[in-house]
Amino acid sequence: MTIAAEGSKADCAKPLKGLGSGVLEIAVRHRTDAYRVVYVTEIAGTLWVLHAFQKKSRTGIKTPKAEIDLIRARLGTTERGVVVMTENDCERVRGSGNVFCDFNDPHADLKQAKAILAARIIAVLDKRSLTVRKAATLTGFAAADFSRIRNADLGRFTLDRLIKMLAALDSRIRVTVHIASEPSDPLGTLPRSGQPLSRVEA
Repeated sequence: MTIAAEGSKADCAKPLKGLGSGVLEIAVRHRTDAYRVVYVTEIAGTLWVLHAFQKKSRTGIKTPKAEIDLIRARLGTTERGVVVMTENDCERVRGSGNVFCDFNDPHADLKQAKAILAARIIAVLDKRSLTVRKAATLTGFAAADFSRIRNADLGRFTLDRLIKMLAALDSRIRVTVHIASEPSDPLGTLPRSGQPLSRVEA
């Protein structure tokens, strides 16, 4: 989701047909389970996560009708076909800006930083119309690495490697890390509930 929030699109995000322009679905696997996240980016410039659920059906890849009906109930369209939110009574929660932090991931800041760098790499690849093979030839990094980044599969990457890949694609890019600390914690050693400790800009 961070890649989408940064204005890029991972290859694992696919249009969800029949629900209007700008509605995308991400298929995520965790261990032996399958999950889906449906989001839309064309509502007042804000990214909205419409629904996230575990896909329990063991047959077929289609999103179950019950889940589609729920997503459809949360959406409407204007006469021009633009997706909007309906006035249906549903809970709306504003994220902190770090989805990993929102889910209490112990490595939230690191994962957020990796995702932001991945989003920048994808943006450069798209802007320059580079395939993963062309990017590999230009930079010396493996095409498989660029393919993993395009699919938001970042588990095996270090922060340092992502920075080097981004710099190899565009030497003009500068990466800045902002570290925040609580006034009562001058060394920045204590985690803050619900708030990211650092922010990466690329």
